Amino acid sequence: MKKNIQITAFLLLPLILFSGCEKFLEEKNDKSLSIPTTVADFQAMLNTAGNLNINYIAAGEVSADDYYLSDADFNALEYESDKRLYMWQPDYVTRPQNSAGDEWYNLYTVVYICNSVLKGLEDYNLAGTEAANVKGQALVFRAARYLDGVQVWSPAYNKQTASTDLGMVLRLDPDMNIPSVRSSVQQTYDLIIKDLTEAMALLPNTSSSVTLPSKAAAHGLLARTYLFMGEYEKALQHAEAALGTTDAKIIDFNTLDPTADFPIPAVNETSEETIFWSPIFYADQLGQSVSKITPALYNLYDEDDLRKVIYFMQNVDNTYSFKGTHFGYYGLMNSLTPAEMILTVSECNARLGNLSKAAEALNKLMIKRWKSSDFTPYAFTDNEVALSTILEERRKELVMRGLRWPDIKRLNRDGYKITLTRTVNGQTVTIPPNDLRYAIAISEDVIEIGEIQQNPR
Repeated sequence: MKKNIQITAFLLLPLILFSGCEKFLEEKNDKSLSIPTTVADFQAMLNTAGNLNINYIAAGEVSADDYYLSDADFNALEYESDKRLYMWQPDYVTRPQNSAGDEWYNLYTVVYICNSVLKGLEDYNLAGTEAANVKGQALVFRAARYLDGVQVWSPAYNKQTASTDLGMVLRLDPDMNIPSVRSSVQQTYDLIIKDLTEAMALLPNTSSSVTLPSKAAAHGLLARTYLFMGEYEKALQHAEAALGTTDAKIIDFNTLDPTADFPIPAVNETSEETIFWSPIFYADQLGQSVSKITPALYNLYDEDDLRKVIYFMQNVDNTYSFKGTHFGYYGLMNSLTPAEMILTVSECNARLGNLSKAAEALNKLMIKRWKSSDFTPYAFTDNEVALSTILEERRKELVMRGLRWPDIKRLNRDGYKITLTRTVNGQTVTIPPNDLRYAIAISEDVIEIGEIQQNPR
């Protein structure tokens, strides 16, 4: 039987289910009844936010240009693979033995749980509104993970090459005997869109918790997907739909205390500005005490832009660290928010030539981010100026949110010519636009065990 990298995830599932559904299992004295068979059982599998929501991939954020490490902090990194990832080396950058753990394993553990739920619903012929809701949740969780993975381990979506570019291993069945084969980027995006589109018809507008997918979350992830693809009309449609179906609010930064350690208030580890909660794994390179905001980024913020004091704190050495989390403590996320959706609406309108609508959308966000007495609303008359302004605001708003890496990839695909440079210990490394290293190398352990194809180098 062909070895399969997901086998460890399959073997771990009983432990996951036991810890996540402990109360449910304790009520069943007969071991034969501990196998999930009901809608409530499968919902319990998806309720484990500690497994389903956390550990989104850190490798892209580690590789992006919003922060830097000092020589001393770089040298203090425990794992060689962490150092290699930070310096954009072509291989041995995401081994399981690093500070982010096995990110491939984390992704496919969630995929396996989702596939088990979907198959269980089908095998037991479970129907009705509650079953439909559970199915929709599983489809969103699966799509979110595949979308996360394809941004890191594949090149940017390109209509001309997507059918041949290497995408994700698309597993749709929990059977661990099915061989692992990488699909194309096109097939990966097709599945993501299919899952999210089907989920929209099954889910309520909002859910009982931002840890569980809703119709707004499905729309939001579709907006993100289509934006990455360059399908601006569709991205606009779904971003507006997400905003129209969410209960999440845009926090007015004028009401926050900029002197607080973490100024954005959170209840139950998330702020009211969250549509769907998805924290990024805490990698050592991204630690608050070591990751310093690049001066070029910090200097983009106007003195009257409240994000300059809400997002960043000044260190004793006059560097700046990030504190603008939505958790009430330090932790990074790529969670969907109304702010991201507004920026998508603004960008897509600008790209489609609707400059007044682009400005109108952007102003809805900026009035909440600037000192209210000093904000002058945007008015665009030139497409190039509009896009430049909106993309700069997108970067400033979504800093340290796991979106800069895929943004660089899609913008370079479209000819923006963004070149990244890092210098450590006197050694300078550069990664030019559309370099093969933007598709980060999959762990060599995964390649060997799963017998799958590595990204070209």
